Amino acid sequence: MTIDKEIPSGPLTGVRVLEVATVIMAPLAGRQLAKLGAEVVKVEPVSGDVIRKSGQSRANGQTGTSLNVNDGKRSVALSFSSPEDIDLLKHLIEECDILITNQLPRRREKYGLDWPAVSKINPRCILVTGQGFATESEYANVPAYDDTIQAASGVCDVYQLSTGTPKYAPYIMADKVVGLTMTYAAIAALYRREITGVGQWVDVPMFDTMVDFNMIEQLSDFAFDPPAGDPGWPRTVNPHRRPHATADGWICIIPYSDQNWRDFLVLAGKQPQGETEAVYLSTNKERNAHVEEMQNIIAEYASERTTAQIEVELSEFNIPVQRVNTLEDLVSNEYLNQRNTVEHVERPDVGKYWRTSPNMHFSESPLSPPRTSSATNDDKQSIINELVD
Repeated sequence: MTIDKEIPSGPLTGVRVLEVATVIMAPLAGRQLAKLGAEVVKVEPVSGDVIRKSGQSRANGQTGTSLNVNDGKRSVALSFSSPEDIDLLKHLIEECDILITNQLPRRREKYGLDWPAVSKINPRCILVTGQGFATESEYANVPAYDDTIQAASGVCDVYQLSTGTPKYAPYIMADKVVGLTMTYAAIAALYRREITGVGQWVDVPMFDTMVDFNMIEQLSDFAFDPPAGDPGWPRTVNPHRRPHATADGWICIIPYSDQNWRDFLVLAGKQPQGETEAVYLSTNKERNAHVEEMQNIIAEYASERTTAQIEVELSEFNIPVQRVNTLEDLVSNEYLNQRNTVEHVERPDVGKYWRTSPNMHFSESPLSPPRTSSATNDDKQSIINELVD
């Protein structure tokens, strides 16, 4: 279907967001707010956000990634070296409820995107900033990217505990976690403004956010003082925790509860039906301490059956199980397509492509499909005039 003319709705309808950001992290926050119904205007350099050059492009700097991360936004190209464009930026700040940026603090101050400048222009504005380290710290202007923050925050060390070698997650974990954190921080500050009538500045440092995200469970027994054990959550860092090969594919099997495990042992032929005594690895604590033995039993069971057979057999006993989907599988997944979580859309300049949505359900303010992402050639003055009107 073609959806450019759809009018956004949702719980944030009427909220105006200005996004002065690049690549993924802060633009993801803008995307989420747009998905929730906010009117989002993206400001990018005349040359275009670098994400428009990452991957194949069919038209106007529209790559697969830029089409998705900029979904629902309008875009305007401004030159920060142009006094006229800086004046236009100030007009946009005057009219927005939320300003999102991942410019480094020294650049924010230079271009009037720091809190003293923004609050002077629009004291009701919510300024949400995100960068590697806290703005009010000695590391404020240290450049940071997803890989450097994964290394600094211990994500790579969790891989080392599991595999013996430090690794980066094979997706931009830090950018996406911090982008989502910026989203809920913006909404929280917006709620506070409804009470007080006053805007505020919210600073979301990547390092702090990812350390908290990483250590919630990975601190584990090391959280005690003195430590009761080593860091690393045993169930997740054990190298034997993995999907298992079936007779025709791959599958994830998690007999999580004690009852799940007892039932699974019967299905796997390791425990006679109805026998409750001397169940092997009968508690969750025992299974976490002997992950290799547990996973070997699961591997043997899976290898002797097809994926479909396992799904049917385990589902009858409510044992958690899911086949391993490929990325290609997901675009044609019946459940996802019916819910428009993965959606086939079309633009006149790009043609047909796949886009995704978080697809939350709101009973009183349902979401409707946002407009597709724009190129960088939207008329600057027309956007200003629309917002001022």
